Amino acid sequence: MKKIIFLSFVIFFTITTLSSFAQTNKLRFGLKYQIKSLNYEFVDDVPNHKMGVSHGVGLAYMKDGSQANVNVYFVFDYTDGNGNFIENYVVQMSDVSKISIKADGTSFGSADDPMFNANVTIMSGTGEYEGIKGKGKMTGNRRSQLDDKATVNLTFELEYTLKNQ
Repeated sequence: MKKIIFLSFVIFFTITTLSSFAQTNKLRFGLKYQIKSLNYEFVDDVPNHKMGVSHGVGLAYMKDGSQANVNVYFVFDYTDGNGNFIENYVVQMSDVSKISIKADGTSFGSADDPMFNANVTIMSGTGEYEGIKGKGKMTGNRRSQLDDKATVNLTFELEYTLKNQ
């Protein structure tokens, strides 16, 4: 009986100690970017069905007041401005650390004022963010039709761990 109690204590202590090494961090930021290139084709099935790719550039605004440059790569399948998209963000911090984020989401609402909602996965990182893994949510909007000058506003709420933490 004493051995069982002792083993239970050792297992509990080991699990508690190991779980403290993977500390969960939160990262919240706003992102504003402008679409710089847009290529699409109309799909000949229903009116206003487009599939395409886009690239944008902008800034991420961190809670601590710092900013980061962002490149956005975007694939979409929209009918009347609504549908599914996959978006990849490369966030370049001021210290040259990078975070790569992927969003899998939906556009809904009107074509002139769509809203966005996505599940987000942190794919990789460099520098201070080497070994990063995480996930979260993205929401946002675009106050115009999808064109090669449209501005997009997004908010990210992420939880992550670092391998070396």
